[in-house]
Amino acid sequence: MFSRSKKNQQAIDVLRAQITELREELTAHVEQLATERSVRVQVADRLSALEERVSGMGSELSRQLHELSDEIEQLTNSSTNNETHTALSALKTAQARLANEQARYEIAFRQDLAMLAEQLRRNS
Repeated sequence: MFSRSKKNQQAIDVLRAQITELREELTAHVEQLATERSVRVQVADRLSALEERVSGMGSELSRQLHELSDEIEQLTNSSTNNETHTALSALKTAQARLANEQARYEIAFRQDLAMLAEQLRRNS
């Protein structure tokens, strides 16, 4: 059907070269995509591990602050010295402030992690 003229053969050779080049580019893009997916999975895994660690640390810190609050309350109730009572009240106020600050940091950190996870989800 097609004649094997020199012009047709040259056109076929050009098309073969273009196809070979496109295949090489496609292979490179597929490899790059696989690498990016692997990195995203690793980042997501690290984010999950980090979230677990922060959650555990937050829970432990909350537990310790609660225990400290209980001890301060006991000392306040058993104290008869006015100076000690004043110091314990100041300590209790500082403990409450620390607990609130810790909660704010934990909430902000979780929001940051959620934002990063959403960005990873969109990019995958």
